[in-house]
Amino acid sequence: MGTFQLLLLGVTMFLVTEAIPPGFTRAQWFNEQHVQYPKKNALNENVYCNNEMRRINHYTGVCKSFNSFLHDPLDDIIMTCFQSSIRCKRKKYKNCHYSNRAVNITDCQLVSRVPSCRYSGRSKQSHFVVGCLPPSPGEHSTSPLLPTHLDKTWGQNPYSYLLDF
Repeated sequence: MGTFQLLLLGVTMFLVTEAIPPGFTRAQWFNEQHVQYPKKNALNENVYCNNEMRRINHYTGVCKSFNSFLHDPLDDIIMTCFQSSIRCKRKKYKNCHYSNRAVNITDCQLVSRVPSCRYSGRSKQSHFVVGCLPPSPGEHSTSPLLPTHLDKTWGQNPYSYLLDF
């Protein structure tokens, strides 16, 4: 495969993983990818991540390289949209907000694509940052803002987020 084909494949994979699958609004896709409360039982964190990421990857058709699951009620995560606004880590996103408390989170890191997507999982207590937008017309929410992007998770020190800039 030539250089151009590899570049095109990389750009295509990026666009596929950034795209919202058909049938989802931005907030619904956020919920599908990042919110699981209560956490489903699994033998260990690796099995948990392999099971849950199989479900996520089914929608995109590619192995997502990294994903975090927030194990907190959706209503509590939505309330984060009303915390102080901060600059988003990824500059294309606006209107980010940090959680005022640490929650249970499972991080899933891709370790192999062959023969199928395999993940390593790690649980932690962590703060998080979400990007929020007004609900789409198809959403029946009474909240004026909904989380649509998980920008970052970090450890116990909420000020460590500022050190990344």
